[in-house]
Amino acid sequence: MGRPFENVRIVDLTRVLAGPYSTYQLALLGADVLRVEQPGRGDFVRFGGGDPDLAAAGLGPGFLAQNANKKSIAVDLKDPRGKEIVRKLAASADVLTENFRPGVMERLGLGAESLAATNPRLIYCAISGYGQDGPMARRPAYDHVVQAVSGMMTTNGDDSGRPRRVGFPMIDYVAGLSAAFAISSALYQRERSGAGQIIDVAMMDAAVAIMAPAMAPHLQGITPPQRTGDRAASGSPFSGMFETADGLLALAANAPHQAKALALAIDREDLVTDPRMAEWGGNSDYVALVQDALARTFADAPALEWEERLGAVDVPAGKVRGLAEIMGSDQLAARGMIHTVKDPSMGRDYRVPGVGFKMAHDGADVTTPPPRLGQNTDAVLAELGYDQEQIAGLRTDAVVA
Repeated sequence: MGRPFENVRIVDLTRVLAGPYSTYQLALLGADVLRVEQPGRGDFVRFGGGDPDLAAAGLGPGFLAQNANKKSIAVDLKDPRGKEIVRKLAASADVLTENFRPGVMERLGLGAESLAATNPRLIYCAISGYGQDGPMARRPAYDHVVQAVSGMMTTNGDDSGRPRRVGFPMIDYVAGLSAAFAISSALYQRERSGAGQIIDVAMMDAAVAIMAPAMAPHLQGITPPQRTGDRAASGSPFSGMFETADGLLALAANAPHQAKALALAIDREDLVTDPRMAEWGGNSDYVALVQDALARTFADAPALEWEERLGAVDVPAGKVRGLAEIMGSDQLAARGMIHTVKDPSMGRDYRVPGVGFKMAHDGADVTTPPPRLGQNTDAVLAELGYDQEQIAGLRTDAVVA
């Protein structure tokens, strides 16, 4: 059958995280993704990270993480000849993605309506901080700023301290997933309508969409709950983060039957026969009693032992692992979540993440390493009908690289 998006051509003008992550999802599922980058510079995440050899080659870890299965062409979008190359690419493409500030593509003469005039089946996806309209539309944005502006930071941490940023660029990735979902939807819609689509993805909108539980009280005029820190959102006194003999344990016995199973497992049935349990988290003295009892108990054994003991009685609990530990875990290996791809040009293998789901057949796969900047320029231009003399002239004039 082939992977879901085989024979779908995506012209990708995005940079940094949200845009490249969206097209990475589709590339792993078979799409032919062509990154269009600036000659001599490319996507700046190519040149970061802690490996000097990779950074010098424009293959920094941040770039490797979301650019396998893609091609790269370097084109100067400010040169009329460069714009014409993009127009030709868009004329035969299924999808074009970009994450410039609103209005930039129109000023370049490459806006959605202009490109649709040549290719009415084109799906045009614009990703920005705040969307294409509204009073904040033209503001610059990065993930941690949108975390602040969207209110997400105020849901993180506890009431004893300042709001805190989520520890990785969460909104970038949620916006990327939103874009991939929107593009998939538009491709399916086009099968029935025959028409293209214009998609407007805002990081702010994506942030609000995933904060539905936090937003719900506000939307209904109800006083919102306070930040709970390490405790589960359920307010269960049988949840939280606890020190063990060798590290931290996260616990989420959020339902009464889980609390009872936990109490039996640690030989503290008195905690669930206490009549104050009926108040659940509403009695501060009872909450303090339970939390103190759990803290004393968990300190006596290693975190992994508690994880296994509690898991055996269906109590959700897990050792707090570092990234290096989870990357080498048997669970991720069993799921095939980390892919290995060879790069002959560097003489080394890369380990890169896959998608967050499995399919019974013809699912996501990593088949080619992330490309060098402009690695496919000549081949793509030849496909567009440029001969070797024309390509050489464009290179001499730094229109392409």
